[in-house]
Amino acid sequence: MNRTQRFVCLATLLAAVFAFALPHSSSAVDDWLPISPEDLALKDNPANPGAHAMILYRKSAVSEKYVNTDGESISEYFRTKIFTKEGVEYGNVEIPFRKETADIHDIRARTIRPDGSIVNFEGKPFEKVIEKRSGEKILAKTFSLPEVQPGCIIEYKYTIQFKPHYLHDESWTISSELFMREGHFSIYPYASDYQNFPLYWRQFGLASKTKAEKQPDGTYALVVHDIPGIADEPNMPPLRTIEARVDFYHLDDGEPSQEPQDHFWTRTEKKWNDEMEHFINKKGVLTEEVSKTVSPSDAPELKLRKLYARAQQIRDLSYEKGRSEKEIKAEDIKKNSNVEDLLKHGYGNGREVNYLMVGLARAAGFESSEVFVAPRNNNFFFPQMEDASEVGADVVWVRAGDKDYYVDPGSAYFPFGVLPWYETNTSGIRLSNKLEPFVNIPISLPSDATIVRHAELAIDADGSASGKLTVDFTGQKAALRREENRLQDDTGRKKTIEDEIKGWLPAGSDFELKTIDNWDKMDQPLHVEGTLKLANFGSAVGHRMLIPATCFVPTQNKSFESSIRHNAVYFQYPHEEIDTLKFDAPTGFKLETLPASKTPAKPGSVVSYEMSAAQQGNSVEVKRQLIINGLIFPTEYYAALRSFFNSVKSSDEAQIVFQNAETAKH
Repeated sequence: MNRTQRFVCLATLLAAVFAFALPHSSSAVDDWLPISPEDLALKDNPANPGAHAMILYRKSAVSEKYVNTDGESISEYFRTKIFTKEGVEYGNVEIPFRKETADIHDIRARTIRPDGSIVNFEGKPFEKVIEKRSGEKILAKTFSLPEVQPGCIIEYKYTIQFKPHYLHDESWTISSELFMREGHFSIYPYASDYQNFPLYWRQFGLASKTKAEKQPDGTYALVVHDIPGIADEPNMPPLRTIEARVDFYHLDDGEPSQEPQDHFWTRTEKKWNDEMEHFINKKGVLTEEVSKTVSPSDAPELKLRKLYARAQQIRDLSYEKGRSEKEIKAEDIKKNSNVEDLLKHGYGNGREVNYLMVGLARAAGFESSEVFVAPRNNNFFFPQMEDASEVGADVVWVRAGDKDYYVDPGSAYFPFGVLPWYETNTSGIRLSNKLEPFVNIPISLPSDATIVRHAELAIDADGSASGKLTVDFTGQKAALRREENRLQDDTGRKKTIEDEIKGWLPAGSDFELKTIDNWDKMDQPLHVEGTLKLANFGSAVGHRMLIPATCFVPTQNKSFESSIRHNAVYFQYPHEEIDTLKFDAPTGFKLETLPASKTPAKPGSVVSYEMSAAQQGNSVEVKRQLIINGLIFPTEYYAALRSFFNSVKSSDEAQIVFQNAETAKH
């Protein structure tokens, strides 16, 4: 539903109102396609055996024909075969839309039983809010088809109707989680005698010979067959990077079409650079601000740190709840035209904060510019696609001496030297008045994102354990938690962190959080302390007590349970876990056996695990470290990764054995 709106000029609208003032109908009719006996009898998907359901037929028709009167519309038709009990969930339909720009009309649905009898949907769709952001609502029309059961066919159709006078950049999202046997996609492009917004498209994940073809009636159409479903798996790449789709877009009047790649990016970069230069073109204001912020004797990096801190003092509106126009007016929030306005008002958005950092760095004598990069939590950068929307995130580049720094003060919860993970190991464009080579942002280090845990536990004779746990979240780990919980109060933050830590522990365990420190100190680890209670942690076997080498359940276990993998494994960023655990023997017991140590992998390995245990009087100290130093692993490496994490699990479950001291004497 991400669409860029472009306003169709008033002169075009007035003329088009008369040009299109002919009767037409946009409402759907119940022209269901016939159902074959073969589809009714179908027991499984022969192309994907064992599937819960499959799309037999889909039709998606985009029409820009009546954009000036009724508005643009998208008509959708789905027919799905249900195979299993799990597949029954596809009878619950959710259609997302943005209330500010569109609505859902003409919903029709029915269930065809295995015997061919039909049950029509007679209910009323329910409207609910999915998400609120930036003053707009993302809603969904939801409904459930009647009597859905294995063996039946469900089908439904609806129209997304947009408000008039706007063109939207549309997409045919061809892939879904279900296999699609047959799909028909079409688009009727906007046409006007008064103003031209030509239609272009880019396609992803489809064979090069599979292309939309122009039809006699002016539409462009595409027919596809046997499109695989996208399996929903843990640690998978961003959906947008693996789905088959066709993205449509319109060029504004005067924009060249089909220009060479270097021409496109030169023109685009110049436009963006001019906007940045205009915003920071207040040298006197910036020089005065620098003089108040840094000392001439400061080392270069210290200067940058101080300037970064000054930029982050700006109230970043991007992190606050979305406001309506009425709320913006009531709060008297003014637009910033330049850095002088930004400093005067004391608020702005993240990009304006980054522009300020560029201006301050330049005023302090450094080379600096904005870098627009692909946020790899959503998409990757393919310059040959000439898609400026791919580089939707921005960071600041500064050169001090012989070192390049990439910083993002516009990400308010990230300290100097720590970029949000999706802005690392990605590429983009450094703004200049001429085309610069594309920039590659370095990958972060595992030590930039650590969880350090220290537990001291006393083991009771019944196998239960209790004690103290401290956790330090550093770098990326701390910044993400501060960012994700920024709108919560102290109670909400405490519960969120407490629940997360409980998720690390065996079933039946409990953790009570006592303190959270450094929440507002972005350059410090997020420090947590609390008490642990682990029921049935140890197992009594005869005169011995057996306990596992760690009280933490590896979070990666669920990600590698399946022996089959469909998508590449995608770790968001390098990270590490560092654990120190001390276990006091039960009263009357002494140590008998320690688990074998595990040595770390060779330096440079993408995954590494080490564990050692040592006796300390009547206690055992276990040290454990897990390092993930890779990002994306094709499916052919899944078996090796799965084997590695299974070995981690086995080592974590290795037994420490305590023996009853009296028994040991005999």
